[in-house]
Amino acid sequence: MLTEMMNRRELLATLAAGAMTGAESKPNIVMIYADDLGYGDLGCYGNPTIKTPNLDKMAADGMRWTQFYSTSPLCSPSRAALMTGRYPVRCGISKVLFPYSTGGLKAG
Repeated sequence: MLTEMMNRRELLATLAAGAMTGAESKPNIVMIYADDLGYGDLGCYGNPTIKTPNLDKMAADGMRWTQFYSTSPLCSPSRAALMTGRYPVRCGISKVLFPYSTGGLKAG
């Protein structure tokens, strides 16, 4: 009876092969968030003066975003939005936080 049907090894091998073909590796995502960095400040975007070989290599080997917008022109609110996925006003961060500031993101 096992000769007509798949034996256990063949069944497991077939299932494992099917599972492996459907499995995709997770992408590595590196987000570089810099203050006062303009679109044309990097060599990979055409700046001939400023040398950024490591960033240029990362851009050549990976994905470049050409239409990415920040939720705020200020560093603290835009970073809070990036970390929480919410608008800065909804996080309670609407202005720059300095080292002596008492506010910040609420835990939880």
